[in-house]
Amino acid sequence: MRHHMSLTVLAVLLAVMAPDIPIARGQQAAKTHVRLNRLASLLDEDKAAFGLIVNSGSVGGGPADAVGHANNRDLDLVVYDLEHSPFDVAALRTYMQFLLDPGAIARAGDVKATKAVFVRIPAYGREVDKNHWMIKNVLDTGVHGLVFPHIETPEQALGAVRAMRYPQKPGAPDFEPEGLRGSSAATAARYWGLPVSEYMEQSDIWRLDPAGNLIPWFLIENKLGVANVREIARQLKASNVGAVLWAGTGDLGVSYSNDQQAVAKAVDTILAAGREFGLPVAMNGSANVRSRMEQGARIFMGGITAEARKEAGR
Repeated sequence: MRHHMSLTVLAVLLAVMAPDIPIARGQQAAKTHVRLNRLASLLDEDKAAFGLIVNSGSVGGGPADAVGHANNRDLDLVVYDLEHSPFDVAALRTYMQFLLDPGAIARAGDVKATKAVFVRIPAYGREVDKNHWMIKNVLDTGVHGLVFPHIETPEQALGAVRAMRYPQKPGAPDFEPEGLRGSSAATAARYWGLPVSEYMEQSDIWRLDPAGNLIPWFLIENKLGVANVREIARQLKASNVGAVLWAGTGDLGVSYSNDQQAVAKAVDTILAAGREFGLPVAMNGSANVRSRMEQGARIFMGGITAEARKEAGR
């Protein structure tokens, strides 16, 4: 039996439980480019990820549910839905605090032991520019990214990215897309187990910044979004933005008048755009994992089974 906790695990615990305690400079430098976002780490390794959608305070979004999700080893991420349930940021904070598992972090010696949390906001892509308050409010809880419904154009996608980023220093190589996020990072920094200054450095966009941990998800879920998805993906790639394209089959069904052949073709179009430009695609359900991964899917939401994980090599 070990009688002494390793220095690495101790440093992680100290950061999680008291993030304002300074870390030694050598340790700080070594941690700069270590992913704190479990999903980003999996995608960096080109691995599949499995997630679950929960609703604010009702379907799977309460404290007891969060403890169960924290203990679910098959679960990599959670999408907390504030689009189709009350926009209750206080309930989101409570859920996240119960989802945080210091014991798992201590055993792993890694903050990625905590599930990644993404929030689907109510504002559609065409409404993002008028709803920066909503984006800021949710990011300040410490989530690992946002899900933007009904993204239809490259301009909407890049507008969402700007709202997620803090302003960069003039002359920074990743200055564009220009950041517009307001600064109030204390709560988010504590959830990530970092001093505020480090949180602000590491809460940039995945891939755009080598140390970035925030991932925007863009729901492609209507005819216009499908028609523009290749240009959306092309522009994101040209801007070095790491993002997830989510094939939103529920609203696609509505958009295509429940023509399932048209929906299936639309999903294939989204997958093709993601694969062409190197962006991971999220799917609803976990059917046909292997063939979907060959098409470019990397994230499977709901219906997690041992067979699906085995098929994905997880």
